[in-house]
Amino acid sequence: MEWSVGVGKAAATAADLLVVAVPEGRSGPDFSGLESLDRACDGGLGALADGRVFAGRKETSALLPGRGCAAPWLLLAGLGRPGDLTLERLRRCAGTAAVQARRLKARRCVLLLADDALGGLDPQAVARAWVEGTELALGAVERLRGAPAGGTGNRRSPVADEEADAAFLPDAWQLVEPGRRRVAALARGLAEGRAYAAGCLFARRLVNLPPNVLTPSRLADEARVLARAQGYACRVLGPAGIAKLGMGGLLGVARGSRQEPRLILLESPPAPAVGRRRRPPLVALVGKGLTFDSGGLSLKAAARMEQMKDDMGGAAAVLGAALIVARLQLPVRLLVVIPAAENLPGGDALRPGDVITMASGRTVEVMNTDAEGRLVLGDALHHACGARPDWLIDAATLTGACAVALGEQFAGLMGSDARLLAVLDRAGGDTSEKVWPLPLIEEHRRSLRSDVADCKNLGPRDGSALTAGAFLSFFVDEAIPWAHIDMAGPVWTDTTGPLGPKGATGYGARLLARAVQLLVS
Repeated sequence: MEWSVGVGKAAATAADLLVVAVPEGRSGPDFSGLESLDRACDGGLGALADGRVFAGRKETSALLPGRGCAAPWLLLAGLGRPGDLTLERLRRCAGTAAVQARRLKARRCVLLLADDALGGLDPQAVARAWVEGTELALGAVERLRGAPAGGTGNRRSPVADEEADAAFLPDAWQLVEPGRRRVAALARGLAEGRAYAAGCLFARRLVNLPPNVLTPSRLADEARVLARAQGYACRVLGPAGIAKLGMGGLLGVARGSRQEPRLILLESPPAPAVGRRRRPPLVALVGKGLTFDSGGLSLKAAARMEQMKDDMGGAAAVLGAALIVARLQLPVRLLVVIPAAENLPGGDALRPGDVITMASGRTVEVMNTDAEGRLVLGDALHHACGARPDWLIDAATLTGACAVALGEQFAGLMGSDARLLAVLDRAGGDTSEKVWPLPLIEEHRRSLRSDVADCKNLGPRDGSALTAGAFLSFFVDEAIPWAHIDMAGPVWTDTTGPLGPKGATGYGARLLARAVQLLVS
């Protein structure tokens, strides 16, 4: 979809659909600021003032004939109460309107976001949020359909028709402004929104792919394609290269699978200092890439095991963030580290009771092979620290305990640096990929002491999300600001909403990119 800003009258702009954002008033829709549009519509808006047909409530809409307008149809999109308006509500309003545009097969859409309706929100953020909501709502889910059975002639199946309808996208959206005051800010917001949506949809697509398709090697291929398109250098190490780095955690987890592990590394091109200017800061993003997790010999329950293809959600998030950072051309050097593997109970699988040696030299007693994410992340975090980043963030679907505690709405957040944690909290508010702070204390680290090794990979059941984060801290240099995001809950949803269908959410890509943007701004 193409996005642009134009100056003129929305009612006089040629389109298939005119979308107007309308807040909720005391007893009906608040049409203040839309007087000229009402006149162009021959009083069509005034006829709805009593609120019986349309009141402007959040995530509601009303479709009217566009009489007097250049567009044949007029869609009123409810924003809800002005005092409650947030960027996330704006995204959801945009998503609701976008779905209606798709149902109408509207190829060219005009959008009117009157200043009076937006409650003082920053115009750039408004435009970014509207694009995100639209693109995320209309983002297609990749289907792996076979050829239709013989004997059907040229008839299409109902499923094919439904999917063809769902794949329709408007060609262009134009945001029309009455004057030039906000045009530059809105244009910047549209560009940002497209970048943020692209990264989220990239992550969503990867997580939705079945595990026999998205293997560790295929994940590496996806990273290579992204790197070539966005200007990153990409290196991929197989078992031999991983062994040279001494990554006993990553190699150990992968032992039970025929799929070989991969260590995926993306880096921004070198940026030399110019004059007295320092080189841009280095941000390292580490993403857990378990393309399928059966639990290994400590086998998971069968119920919902098919969803464990989402255990590479952290990897998808850091790749999506890399896409966004590149498209925004942020002044930053980025390092992405992804340990990719499958965790299966094969004949050579890691056993409970085994002791492995990590890349840092620390030995770990394996108490449970389903606590594998922290093993691969420990190696990856140690490797990232070798680059001496200014900030280090890892994202992982690490523990079911965090999902139980925080649900789909929040990821758990812990780490070593107050500023970095505050930036991630703000980024979560800006993107509505929310985080919730969790403690990281010495008592949790002490609970991981082992009788036979330097530490064990599992602590007591109570507080298990916290001890998982404490385990990761063993592999992070104390001098490097570090944050850990446990995104086991929000990586997946079982419900369809205004911002997309059930399945993978693409969580984390926008959160991480926004955090990088704030860190370097």
